[in-house]
Amino acid sequence: MYASFLRRARAGLATVFLGRQSASVEERNYRNLLFTGAWFGPVDGGIYNFLPVFLARLGASPALVSLLISGPALVGIFAYIPGGAYAERHSDLVRLTVRAGFIARLAYPLIVLLPLLLNSADLSIAAVLIWSLSAIPNAVHISAWISAMQKALPPKRRGQLNGTRWALLSLTAGLAIALFGWLLDRTPFPGGYQLVFLASWIAGLMNLYYIGKVQVSPFVPDWPAATIRPSVGARIRAFGASLTESREFVRYNVANLGYRLVLAMPAGLFSVFWVNELHATDTWIGLRGTAGYAALVVGYWFWGQVANRSGHRRLLLICGVAQAFYPCVTALAPSMQWLLPAAVVWGFSMSGLDIGLFDMLLAACPEGRQPRFAGGANMLASVAITVGPLLGAALAQGLGTRTALFVIAGVQAAGTLFFLLLPGREQEGKA
Repeated sequence: MYASFLRRARAGLATVFLGRQSASVEERNYRNLLFTGAWFGPVDGGIYNFLPVFLARLGASPALVSLLISGPALVGIFAYIPGGAYAERHSDLVRLTVRAGFIARLAYPLIVLLPLLLNSADLSIAAVLIWSLSAIPNAVHISAWISAMQKALPPKRRGQLNGTRWALLSLTAGLAIALFGWLLDRTPFPGGYQLVFLASWIAGLMNLYYIGKVQVSPFVPDWPAATIRPSVGARIRAFGASLTESREFVRYNVANLGYRLVLAMPAGLFSVFWVNELHATDTWIGLRGTAGYAALVVGYWFWGQVANRSGHRRLLLICGVAQAFYPCVTALAPSMQWLLPAAVVWGFSMSGLDIGLFDMLLAACPEGRQPRFAGGANMLASVAITVGPLLGAALAQGLGTRTALFVIAGVQAAGTLFFLLLPGREQEGKA
């Protein structure tokens, strides 16, 4: 009986972690995509959240911390179009996603080594430089990944997958950021941060492992294979010009560019405000992240149910206005404990923005041109993410960080008007 129980237990665990051998490709893809989300959580809750805090504790200025966000976006402006063109030349998009992602994530162990080689001032600049240059392989990684995601599951299951996957990502990120924050307050500086960034790298490799298990049909571009290909420069020019052919895609990008510009404005100010104004410990910064990710989990479930009934434009308008309260509530905080309710506002509204913008991007990308259009959309978003934090840093320099957050909250609320350019529910149904 005991041996029989062990066999059943092993079979059950194998089903959960490895899947049934008889499962369809679609079911295996669904399961592996969930695992990619679960393993990216410690990356998001680790180096993505704590690298700006690390720079702030090194004494980096708001402008330099803002450059940590703007730098990769600036590189992305020039990398996404060639990256999308490069991805379009590959039939195996999953393999390309894994290779490019591995190269991009070599930035993590390189940053781990910096405290052993450089002083604080040079370390901050070197970290920003390495983080920014990782955007070059990341441009290929993201363009190929979005295209593979579009082919991995039929459209009717994408909404369910994205909501569940992002909720799982938020859950593991919330647990990781709380654990990392606790660890950082109990380890000497900068050793604790090196451990966090190393753990993020290992989790990132596991994320790529499960991406590699996704099966999609070979990508077939919309240009005939027998055509004589023009020069690289001519291909890039034609690549860029083709992005204006789809009216839906142009409308999406105007709305996305305008809103992401104002959304990115406070990105470099939060870490500086937490450390310098509220004197927040890493434990409280971790708890703030956990509260935000818990709200993301709830939000992904809630807005995933609402999106199809209300339409994505209405969803974006509601969540865009709600997101404007985040910098406002943060600026009102008299102590670090008040970061928790501010994080809940961020998580619940950001989940709706993620669902709305991602689903509308997939709908706007024509078949056979997914890498091209995904690269173009990310290139334009990079313009906003480059300029936005620099504008926020300039405001903070002139007005102070707290006052700048209040001003940015009003600008973000007004920025939701860009979503009126997007198709309403009736037009979505016809697409």
